[in-house]
Amino acid sequence: MDYDLFQSDDDEDILTAFLQATQKPQPESQPPLEQLLNSNEEFEHEDDALDLLPEFSCTGRDTIKTQSELSSTGFVRNGYALNAQVPRSRLDRLCFDFELDQLRVCAVLRYLHGEACKNIQKLCGAVAGQQQLQSKSSLHAASGWYTVRQQVTHYYHLLLHDMDSVEQWQLLYPAVRQLRELLNSCLDAAAWRILYFAEHGKGNECQAPAYHLYHGALEWRLLDLCLQRKLEANALETTLQSTYLSQLERTLDDLVLCASYYHKSKHSAELLHTSAFMCRCSKELWLWLLLNQQTDTETAFWPLFHRAMQRHKAQLQLDAAGAAVAYHEFYAWLRLSLARLGAYDAAGVQRLQTAPLAADQLQTGGLLRQFLASQPDEQQRRVYLCLLAPLQLHWGQADTDVLCQLWECLHRSLNCNFSAGTAQLEQLPLICASGAAYLERYRTLLAKPQLDDLNLSSFTLFALLLGKTLQQLPAQGRGNQAQKLLGRIFSKFSAAKLLALNESGIHHVIELFLCLLLTYGEFGELAPKLREMLLCLALDKLPTARRLLAAKGHMAVLLLHAQRRQPLDDYVAKLLSQLAAVRNDTDVGGIYAATLEPIFELADDFARGEQLLLAPWLTHYIEHSPQAAQERVWQALHLLLQKLKAHMSASVWEALQQHVLPQLRLQYVNGFSSWLPKLAADFVALDKDKKLLDSLLLGVEPANTAASAQLLLHVLQDVASVGQQPSGVLILQVWIKSLVLLNAQHETVIALTPHVIQLEEFRALGLDAESLAGREPLCAFFGALGRRAQQQEAVAHVRMQLSHKLHAYVAHFEHWLPTDQRARSNAETQGRQERPELGARFYNFLAIVIYNCATLSYVRSKPSCFFHLAMVRFLLTTQLQAGVPPEGRLPQLVHKIFPVLLQGIGRLPYRTDAYLSRTLEQLVLHWTPHFGFSSNVKLVARPYTTLLQSDTDGELAQFVLQQLASQFLGVQRSQAGTHVGLILTLLQQLLSGLDEAMEMSREQLPSPEAQLLTLLRAVHVPLLEHVMFVGELEPSRVQVLSLYRVLVNLRQFQRSTAAHELCSSDIRSLAEKHLAHCTYFYFQMLIKLAEQAPQMVAPLFGFVREQARSVELKRGAGEDVGIRKCLQRLQQVLQST
Repeated sequence: MDYDLFQSDDDEDILTAFLQATQKPQPESQPPLEQLLNSNEEFEHEDDALDLLPEFSCTGRDTIKTQSELSSTGFVRNGYALNAQVPRSRLDRLCFDFELDQLRVCAVLRYLHGEACKNIQKLCGAVAGQQQLQSKSSLHAASGWYTVRQQVTHYYHLLLHDMDSVEQWQLLYPAVRQLRELLNSCLDAAAWRILYFAEHGKGNECQAPAYHLYHGALEWRLLDLCLQRKLEANALETTLQSTYLSQLERTLDDLVLCASYYHKSKHSAELLHTSAFMCRCSKELWLWLLLNQQTDTETAFWPLFHRAMQRHKAQLQLDAAGAAVAYHEFYAWLRLSLARLGAYDAAGVQRLQTAPLAADQLQTGGLLRQFLASQPDEQQRRVYLCLLAPLQLHWGQADTDVLCQLWECLHRSLNCNFSAGTAQLEQLPLICASGAAYLERYRTLLAKPQLDDLNLSSFTLFALLLGKTLQQLPAQGRGNQAQKLLGRIFSKFSAAKLLALNESGIHHVIELFLCLLLTYGEFGELAPKLREMLLCLALDKLPTARRLLAAKGHMAVLLLHAQRRQPLDDYVAKLLSQLAAVRNDTDVGGIYAATLEPIFELADDFARGEQLLLAPWLTHYIEHSPQAAQERVWQALHLLLQKLKAHMSASVWEALQQHVLPQLRLQYVNGFSSWLPKLAADFVALDKDKKLLDSLLLGVEPANTAASAQLLLHVLQDVASVGQQPSGVLILQVWIKSLVLLNAQHETVIALTPHVIQLEEFRALGLDAESLAGREPLCAFFGALGRRAQQQEAVAHVRMQLSHKLHAYVAHFEHWLPTDQRARSNAETQGRQERPELGARFYNFLAIVIYNCATLSYVRSKPSCFFHLAMVRFLLTTQLQAGVPPEGRLPQLVHKIFPVLLQGIGRLPYRTDAYLSRTLEQLVLHWTPHFGFSSNVKLVARPYTTLLQSDTDGELAQFVLQQLASQFLGVQRSQAGTHVGLILTLLQQLLSGLDEAMEMSREQLPSPEAQLLTLLRAVHVPLLEHVMFVGELEPSRVQVLSLYRVLVNLRQFQRSTAAHELCSSDIRSLAEKHLAHCTYFYFQMLIKLAEQAPQMVAPLFGFVREQARSVELKRGAGEDVGIRKCLQRLQQVLQST
C-alpha cells in the first residue's frame, strides 16, 4: 500500500474534515512530520522486541491469600517497571488498518489521534448513559468495547515505541498533552465513583463499557507516564519535569480515590482479609508506581503517597462523627496493601525474602498518634492494630514509638474489660481455667504468624505485638531499645496500683507479663522482676475472685520457670506463704494443684525445689476437695512416683511419706478412685521396709471392693521395681476375697488369676487353669482343699497345717462385707448398686467353705476359727437370737444356702459336740420362721427337701427334722406355737414331694421309702402328741389331721410295710406313755386317726383295749366308765369306716 493512495480528492476532504473536528490545527512552522518519522526505520528490523503489546486483562478481584505472580501480558512482567528505558514492542501487532510505513504519515497519525480522542469520549458517554452505543450498528459484536479501548492503548504504544528524537517529541507533545487533558477531564471523581466496581473475572471478554473504560484508563495513565518519563529524559526544560510530577500526583489521587470507594463497600472486619486493590490490574499499576520512583528524588513513592493521602483528607468532611477514624482506618488498610507489594521484584516475580521498610517511610508512629487522638472505640482499635501489626512485624522495621504510644493509651484502662459490644460483658469468658491454660493460650497466640483475630481485645493485641517485637529487636542489634521499652512499661506499676486492679486488670497484667516472659531473650533477668510484681498481689488482701485470678497468674509464671529449668524454691516458698495466709483456701489450693502434674512432668533431677510443693496445703486440699479434684492430684502424684522410681530423691520421698502417704491410706479405705490402687502400688515399690503392702491388704477393708485386687495386680505387674514377690498366701487371700466381693468375670480377677495359677501351693492342690474353667473358682479351690484334708495319708499334723492355711486364706473375712453404714455413705458409687449380688456371693462363700472344708474351718474351743466367726457374725447373730428379724434380702440368702450349711455341719461330730449340736438347733429355731417370705410352698420347703433328698443315711435329716418338730410342734396349755402353721405346711410339702421324687427318679439315693421313714421317725410322734394336747378348736389340730390324711394316701406309704410298722409302733409307744395319765386325750387322738386311717388303727384295737384294762388294774377302782366309753366310741368308729 502506498501513501499516494490517500491523496485523492475525496479521501483528502474526509480526512481534513475529521481532523479539524477532533484536534487543533498544527502549527505550520514545524518541519514535515514525515521526514522526522521516516528517520527512525531500524526498529522494525530488531529481533529483541516484545512479541506483544502489554495491556491489562482482569482476572477478578485481588485477594491476600492468592499472592500469585502478575499476568504475563501485563506491563510489569514485560519490563516496564525496570526503572530503565521501556522495552520495545513489535508495531506490527498494532490493531490499525495501516502498514508500518503508513503509520509514519502525518495525516495517518492525526487520524489515529482523532480516533483515540473519539473512542475515549465514546466510552465515557456509554458509561455516563448519555448515548447507547452498544448496538450492532455502531459496534461489531466480535470486537465490542474492547476494540474501542484497544485502539487508544495501541495509539499510546505507537507513540511510546516509535518516537525517539527530541524533534519528534516536540512535534508530538501537543497532541499527547491534548489527549492527557481530555482523559483528565473525563475521569473526574464522579466517573471514578461509577468505575470502582468495574473489575470482572472474564477479563477482556467482558462487554461492559465501564470495565473497559476503567482498565483502559489504567493502561493510558501508565503509558502516559512512560511517555512523560521518556520525554523528560530527552528534555532540558524543567516544565516537562513538573508536568510529569503533576500527572504522577494526579494518578495517585485517582488511585487513592478508587481505593476509598472500595473501602466504603467493606465492613471493618473484612479489611483484615481483603486487599485494598479492587483487582490485580490496579494492583499492577500501584506496583509500577512503587518500583519506578527513586527513593532519593522528589518523586519517591512513599512521600508522594503520604501527600496524596493528605490531599484526600482535605477533600473529606472530617467533622462528622467517626469520619476521622474511618479515614485513618482506610489509610492503614491501603498502606498495608502497598507495603505487601514489596513481595514482588521489578520483574513482577515474588521474592523469597523482602527487605523491611523503614519506619519513617511508613510513618507508623505519627499516624498512630493521630488515630488515637480521634478517640476510636474498642472495635476500631482492634481493626487498626490488626492492620498495623504486619507493618510492625514483617513488612516494616519494628517501631518502638508505636508500642510506647499504645502503652500510654492503654495502661490507664487496665481495669476495663475492653469490650467491643455496647453492653458490659461478663468477666469469666476472659479468664482461663488454670495457670497452664493461661500459658498455653498466649504461647499459641504468639506462635501465630498473623495477628488478625478480632475476638482478641486491643490490650491483648498490644501485648502480643509487644512480645513479638521484643523477639525481633535483639536480632536487629536494637537490644538497648528493648530495655528502654521495658523500663517504660515497668514505670507504670507500683504495689498500690497493682492492689487497686479489679479482675479485668489482673487478667491484663497476667497476659502482659506472660507475653514478655515468653518472648524476651534473657528470661533469668526478667522473670524475678515480674514475679515480684505479681507477688505484690497478696492473696490475703484480695477478694475471692481476684485472689483466684492472681493464683492462676502465679501458676502460669511458676510453670514457665519449670519449663525454662529455672530454680523454683524461692518462688514456691513465697507462694505457699501467701497460701498459708489465707488458711490454705481450697479454691486457691485447687489452682495450685492443677499445676502439679505439668511441673512434675518437667522434673528430671528434682534439684530445683519441686519437693516444696509437697507440703501441708496439699493434705488439706485432698481432705476438703471433691473426688474429681482428688483424681487430678492422684494422677500428678502417680507421675511423680514413676519418675522417682527412675531417679530417687530423698527429699521428695520424705515429703511424700510425711504429707501424702497418711492421706493416701485414708482415701484408699474410703475412696473409689481408680488412681488410689496405682498410687498405693507406687508407694509399695518405693517402700524400703516392705511392710506397706501387708498393712494395706490386711488392714481395714476398702470401700471399693476391687481396690485390693487392683493394688496386688499393680504390684505383681511391677515386680521388677518392687524387688520382692508377695507371698503366695497373700496372693491367694486377695484372690479369694476378690472372687467373693466381685466375681470371676471381673476384669481385675481375670487379670489376677494367671498369677494365682502359677503359685506352687495352688498347684499342690491339683488345680490348673482347666479345673477353674466352667465352674465357680471358689467351689473348685475349697473343694480341692477339702479333698486334700480327707485323703487317707493326711495325718493329723497335715490337717492342722491345712487348717492354718485355710484360716490364712480367709483371714479377716468378717470385715470383707461392707457395712450398711459404709454403703449408705457411698450411695453415689457402684458399690451400692452391687450390694444385693455382693451379699449373695458372700453368704454363698460362707456355705462353700463350711461345706467343703468343714473339718478345717471348725476348731473346737477356738472362738477365732472360721466356723465360729461365720456363725456369730453372720448366721447366728446376737440380734437374730434376741428375736430381731433380719433386714432386707438376708432371709432369702440364708434360705438358699441353708441345706449346704446343714450338710457341712453334718460332716462334723454334731452329736458328740455340744457346740455343734446347739448350733444346729439354733439354726433351725431362728431361721425356719423367716423362710415364709414366699407363698410358694415348694420354695419355702426347699432347704429341708434338699436336705432330705441328699442325706444318704438319713441321720442328719432325722436329727434336723426332730429339732424342727420338737421346737415348733410343742403345745403349752393347749395352745400351739406361733409358727406351727408354717411348719405343718412345710411338712406337708415334704410328704407330697415324696411321690413326685419317686416319679422323677427311681435311682435316687436315698430312696423315697428311706426318706419317708426318716421323716416319720423325726416327726410322727410330735405330730400325734400335738393332736393329743392341742385344743380342739385350734386350727393346727385340723391341719395335722389333714397332714395325716395326706400321709396315709401316699402311694409310697401304702406300699411301705416298714412305714406302717413304724406308725403302729409310735401309736403303741404313746399308749404306754400317755394312756394312764392322759386317757381322754389319747383316745381322742386315736379316734381322729381312726376316722382318717381306720386300716392302720384297727389292728391296734386289741392292744389298746389291753392297755386300757392294764390302766384300770393299776388304778384299782374296777372298770372305768370313761375308758369303756372311749373304747366303745373307738370301736364304733372303726366299724363304721
